[in-house]
Formats: sequence, structure tokens, C-alpha cells
Amino acid sequence: MTRRIALTDGRLLDLDYFVEWRKWLWARPVQSALAFLGDIAGRRVLEIGGRSGRMAALFALLGAEVTMLQMGSTERARVEAEKWGVADRVRLLSSDGGFGPVSGETFEIVFTKSVLWCIPHLDEFLAEIDGHLGPNGKVAFLENVRGGAIVSWLRESVIHRKGVSWAPHYHGITKEHLGLFRQRFDHVQITRHGWFVYLIFGHKRTTT
Repeated sequence: MTRRIALTDGRLLDLDYFVEWRKWLWARPVQSALAFLGDIAGRRVLEIGGRSGRMAALFALLGAEVTMLQMGSTERARVEAEKWGVADRVRLLSSDGGFGPVSGETFEIVFTKSVLWCIPHLDEFLAEIDGHLGPNGKVAFLENVRGGAIVSWLRESVIHRKGVSWAPHYHGITKEHLGLFRQRFDHVQITRHGWFVYLIFGHKRTTT
């Protein structure tokens, strides 16, 4: 099934392209995230760990002003933004894993896809994200489920098929982690897509 994203100029984009890997697993969660975020035209989006830059390019095509924070080289993302003609709306920043390059900045949306699962001190990282989320801001996290023995076997045997156990170095989001999101953000929605993906949506917590 081909999934399409409509732009205001009438173009229809193939969502699977922007999902980048394992479309059968991630495309529906991405669709759900886009529905939750709504109209993002003119909004400031921070994507953490954008890799190839395809999601950053998609956000820009939908009219957002995007900052992509990435460990290591951003060259692939630069090529992607230029390919789609959105280089003027995609700012690419290389990081050592911290938020130094966006110090003092706030965003209306923070997005991750398969990033938080490997953060060792997730509570501290979420606090950093919250510090960069402006009033009435939204977060959308699409993250790998840690799961138990069955999920680990499925991941190694069905998804990766590399014959190498992920157990020694794989973290993933556990049920215990979910409380951290509820503590940090308001109106948190958490759903599980199949065996492997958590969709976690929320809003900036209002202070009274």
C-alpha cells in the first residue's frame, strides 16, 4: 500500500520514502505523529537524531522551520534538503550528543524517531527536551520497545536477520520508562504499535 502525504501546492509525496527504513513497521506511527502535530506550517521543529534528514525534509516540505540535531556528520541531510529544495528551512547542527548547539533556544515541536531508546539517563534527557520546548509546545516520540525474550527473539530473527544478539547492547523503552514521560509532559498519550514501537505524544506542562 502506498501512503501519500498531500502538500498545499497539490503535490503528493510517498510517505514511505521519508520513513526511510522498515516502512512496514514505522510508516503508520509516523502517520499518527503527523496527525497529532497537525498543521506545522511556520512552526519551529527540533528533530533530534535525524540521520539522513528525510524526516527533517518532510517537516520543511509541510512548511515548518526545522532544526535537526545530529551526532556526527550532517552531510547526508544537507544533500536531502537540497534535493527537495528546502535547504533554506532546514538548519543542520552537529552535536556530541548534547544540546549545546541550541542553547537558549525554544521550539514549538520536538520530534524523535528511534533515538530515546539508547539514552542511558532518560529522565535527564527528557528534562533537557522540556527546557527547549516553548509554551503550548508538543512532543512526538516514536521509539523502540525493549520488550521481553519474545520481542528480543523477533527483533533478531525477523527484523535484523544478522545472526548477532542485540541483548548485550540494546536498551529500548520499557514500561517503567513510560512514567518518566507522564511526569514530564501534560496530556501524554502512549500507544504501542505492534510488538516493537511506542508512540508517545504530549504537550508542554503548564505551570500555575
